Amino acid sequence: QLSSIWNSRVEHRPADASTIALTARRALTTSDIPYFLNLIASTTTDWETNGPTFAAMAAALSQPGYEFKHVDPPETVMSQAARYQKLLKRAKIIYVDGAPMVRFEPVPALCAEIAEEALADEEWPLLDLHEFIGKAIDGVPDHWQP
Repeated sequence: QLSSIWNSRVEHRPADASTIALTARRALTTSDIPYFLNLIASTTTDWETNGPTFAAMAAALSQPGYEFKHVDPPETVMSQAARYQKLLKRAKIIYVDGAPMVRFEPVPALCAEIAEEALADEEWPLLDLHEFIGKAIDGVPDHWQP
């Protein structure tokens, strides 16, 4: 309802120099394009001053978006989330000197050790810490009860 009211306005709020300058200083992304277009539409005067600012903002908006170079693929994220859920099932709240602490029940690592033994003929026969812990957690039954 609000968007239909907003989009049916006949008169846009005029854009003043401070609004334009404030927007120009932000790191603009493609999600700012509608706001930017509305800012241009609501500017009725002082194009000589605002024109270069609008040009700079348009140039920033036309740049490729930020690329997440270190984001894991969805399959990895989902498997890590499943491991996290398994660990949460093993968590307990205990009190040490009156302060609450989260304690995890031990996770047997025999399956990770066996996976590492299978790599004995490799040049680097050890799993890294993340892989070792991941394999250990994978070996925990899904419906573990203390």
